[in-house]
Amino acid sequence: MTKAELTALQWEDVDFKAKTIHVRHTIDLNGKEKVIKMSGTKTKEGDRMIPLTNEALRILKEEKKKRAELSIVPIQFSNFVFLNKHGIPTCRAVYNEDLYKYADKIGIERFSVHTLRHTFATRCIEAGMKPKTLQMILGHSNISMTMDLYVHVTEDEKEKELKNVEHVLKMV
Repeated sequence: MTKAELTALQWEDVDFKAKTIHVRHTIDLNGKEKVIKMSGTKTKEGDRMIPLTNEALRILKEEKKKRAELSIVPIQFSNFVFLNKHGIPTCRAVYNEDLYKYADKIGIERFSVHTLRHTFATRCIEAGMKPKTLQMILGHSNISMTMDLYVHVTEDEKEKELKNVEHVLKMV
């Protein structure tokens, strides 16, 4: 999910039994002016069902438990999944700021939350996911965006693929 989709996620969008999330909203927060604008997804493909891994389900259940610890949640945000300590949706920039702090702390190059979306796409393809399935999960309107912009070929993957065809090349 994009940061805007994740920030807009509401409990009614999470189906623990079916193990899915229905992505149907985005949210734009202007932290300085405290303006929150909710809207639909950018494209019709963006409105989608995403199957959840067991780890994602565990995290969502933990988030539900954390919610009970918040003393005040404004009524207009009571159904949102991810809230800050003040009970309001977190400004999207905060996710990157926190990620930068963690990267600095462990001494690695900074990267954004959006980079994780690219990494997810790359790892899915490396694991054998069909490109069309990945396109649907990411909510892209065309396969070229998924494959040309989001999936990256790593050095390890190039080596692995060459080893896979090495015996065929020797036969020539």
